[in-house]
Amino acid sequence: MGSYNVMDGGEDRWSGQMNLLASLDLDILGIQEAKHWDRNDGARLNETAEALGMQPLFAPSRSHGCHLVLLFRWPRVRCRRFQADISCGRFHHAASRAQLVVEGFDQPLCVLHTHLHPFSPSARLKEAGWLTEYAAPDRLSLIIGDLNTGGLTDKDPDDWESVPAHLQSRHRLVRSDGSYAGTDRRAMSALMGAGFIDPPQHLGITPPRTAGHWGGGSEPWDRRSDYVLLSPRVAPALHNHEVVDTPESRGLADHLPVVDTFVTSPG
Repeated sequence: MGSYNVMDGGEDRWSGQMNLLASLDLDILGIQEAKHWDRNDGARLNETAEALGMQPLFAPSRSHGCHLVLLFRWPRVRCRRFQADISCGRFHHAASRAQLVVEGFDQPLCVLHTHLHPFSPSARLKEAGWLTEYAAPDRLSLIIGDLNTGGLTDKDPDDWESVPAHLQSRHRLVRSDGSYAGTDRRAMSALMGAGFIDPPQHLGITPPRTAGHWGGGSEPWDRRSDYVLLSPRVAPALHNHEVVDTPESRGLADHLPVVDTFVTSPG
């Protein structure tokens, strides 16, 4: 399963993005920034589903048209329930919840799909509060999405001065006097403290970047922003974590696809 921020709906890069995603043959995929995919009676939404051979679940964003689309591959995965908005409109973008029947799991998998606040670390922390309960030890849960924050063990930029000053408030802790400290990781700390598990940390690998390659003024430093986080009951099935970081994928969006592979035992 995977997560991919397609950047402004994909625009003229959409066909290349679909070719890349189709080659991954994912069973569950969360797409962020599905801008304009609801226009013309959902034409682009349905074109995407057809291109990938998957079923779409659409969650409208409250801001900037950055809608969420969760796709699943029927009949390998079946949707039992879907709620497009779990927070009654309190997320900057959205947070959806799907109950998916996946072979090998003894109960439906709860998939939370979200795109946390891009501009305010304090708002991200509040949004994380809507998600922490799903890390309970008895639940089979995932969080998929662009969380707009680094992992707890990810490095800060080597030189914060290389980050444009007008963008630093999106990422850094602000002291009482208005000066900056390091990266604000409070939202991720809340999720990890609740029990969610970060796949590369669980596998003992260095987390690959998911953003920073694009340049052109769009926060051009290597960092993580995109995740599949696991509740403790899901973690034993985790087999592999990778980011599709190739010359092709770097030219398709300002984020890179994140893919986590699971091995389950049928029945």
